[in-house]
Amino acid sequence: MTASVLAVVMLVSLIGLGINFYLRNVIAVPTVGGQLVSGLVGAPQFINPLLSQTNDVDADIARLVFSGLLRYDQQLQLVPDIAAFWDQSEDGTTYTFTLKDGVTWHDGQPLTVDDVLFTFNSIKDPDFKSPLLISFRGVEIQKVDEHTVRFILPEAFPSFLEVLTVGIIPEHIWGNIPPANANLTEYNLKPVGSGPWQFVSLTKDKLGNIKSYTLKPHTGYHGPKPYIEQIIFKFYPNFETAVAALKNKSIEGISFLPKDLKSELAGNRNIKQYSLYLPQYTAIFFNQKQNEFLKNKEIRKALAISIDKSKILSEALQLEGEIIDGPILPVTVATDPATQLNFDPTQAKLLLQEAGWEQITKQQYLDFLSEQQATVEAAQAADEGTANNTTVTSAAATTSAEIVPAATETPSPDELQASFRKNGNQILALTLTTVNQPENVKAAELIKQAWEEIGVKVMLHIVEGNKISREVIKPRNFDVLLFGIIVGSNPDPFPFWHSSQAQDPGLNLAQLANREVDKLLEDGRKSTDAAVQQENYQRFYNVLLSEIPAIFLYNPTYTYVLDQKIKGVNIDRIISPADRFNNLQDWYIKTKKTLKTEFN
Repeated sequence: MTASVLAVVMLVSLIGLGINFYLRNVIAVPTVGGQLVSGLVGAPQFINPLLSQTNDVDADIARLVFSGLLRYDQQLQLVPDIAAFWDQSEDGTTYTFTLKDGVTWHDGQPLTVDDVLFTFNSIKDPDFKSPLLISFRGVEIQKVDEHTVRFILPEAFPSFLEVLTVGIIPEHIWGNIPPANANLTEYNLKPVGSGPWQFVSLTKDKLGNIKSYTLKPHTGYHGPKPYIEQIIFKFYPNFETAVAALKNKSIEGISFLPKDLKSELAGNRNIKQYSLYLPQYTAIFFNQKQNEFLKNKEIRKALAISIDKSKILSEALQLEGEIIDGPILPVTVATDPATQLNFDPTQAKLLLQEAGWEQITKQQYLDFLSEQQATVEAAQAADEGTANNTTVTSAAATTSAEIVPAATETPSPDELQASFRKNGNQILALTLTTVNQPENVKAAELIKQAWEEIGVKVMLHIVEGNKISREVIKPRNFDVLLFGIIVGSNPDPFPFWHSSQAQDPGLNLAQLANREVDKLLEDGRKSTDAAVQQENYQRFYNVLLSEIPAIFLYNPTYTYVLDQKIKGVNIDRIISPADRFNNLQDWYIKTKKTLKTEFN
């Protein structure tokens, strides 16, 4: 072998050894850089942890901007946030927290015990109208010293630590704002928090609608620093437009992907879908105070058993969920066969007939409308005669207002459902309200169809996501509401079914007022005896299914989508949609090469 050939062989060998060493010992690791552009459906209103509970957009952003005494880690375990540590008394009524040193607000001011006291006293102030009020009713909050705060509960409440994940707000800003005006200040949209991300800017269109919202890392944050340098949220009126924006690369993720839109992203290798378990249930809530017909339990039962839940699960959710018979509870309960509401449209029709609602044909319905129109016109003529000093008195003038309003235009028989239900001068009719999300709209359409098949006249009212809280939930402005409830890691049913929560800011959407239920919920949430708690919640469950204040439909899965360029996402379970950010500090876009060590 000549010297030149030997040299070439040695060179090739060295190159091979070098490549092998590189492949074995040099790895890519996360580094700081890049921005995430994420799509949210709806619009921000109150990026304020004391007011954000009923709007997912608000809750998402508030989670990043504010810090609580505690937080959830990516395993959904409670860990210290601005607290260094805490102690709990043996009887479960006293919790003492010591704060970390050096925690600062985004404006550089130090976060103190006084801020903690101010936050929780604001929650307790009814004028602030925080949905969290009930969780702190009767709780005494004490300043022990400049680093320590104590909570004294009137009785044990095992889930109390969970509510202490709520973000703390700065007294030096909010202390100058009257609680009654808390929902009016610009700090709800330009917040100052102490969380890992801080507000930078927002943009609006010509109509004043917020179009985008920019956050950057808080350089003085007391916890781990994120790799991503900027987050931009863009807001969309519905999921269809958000998915279109994702497909054309205007955004790199969507907070939630409805089941019926998954096909839009099929085959898109740049997008990764995360299917997450979320303790949420969707139900139909009856408002018996707004619609008199719903006060009749037999009508509510007929409505319940006319619905094919399997069909809804299949057609509205593409089988991505499970059928339920009642709310998610802290314990496992059994359904009493006597209260089981099985799909039985024949029995539903019989119940309505026995309740006095006779079935009538399309033509009989049209004749009824004509009669009512004639009655109303006669009453109006009588009113005009009285106004003109005519001495005629018409009984119809006093009763026409109580009759179902006549249609201004007579519908075509082809446009009508097969039959209706009539009782005296009334038609059995109701309005079904839901949020404008594809899954909900499809479910509402199937429910409408089921109710029309037993003769109920149904009007659909579809409300945009950014209006559902303000226009429907807060004022309880609905006959029947199809809505999803997120119950949390320890699903205490108290906020959703106790009579004290029947009005805003409570979340008892059915406005159930039942003394037995109240007592069972009160005893269940404070009991530390597992057997006693089990008995209380089983009895509550039985009463709920017997009284039928709502129809429980399904527990869906939650699908979150992100561009494949976002790495480090490690989530499979969430308690609320905002929990998808629980390990956001580990997400990264940029990488750098480094030698492998025992630490990486």
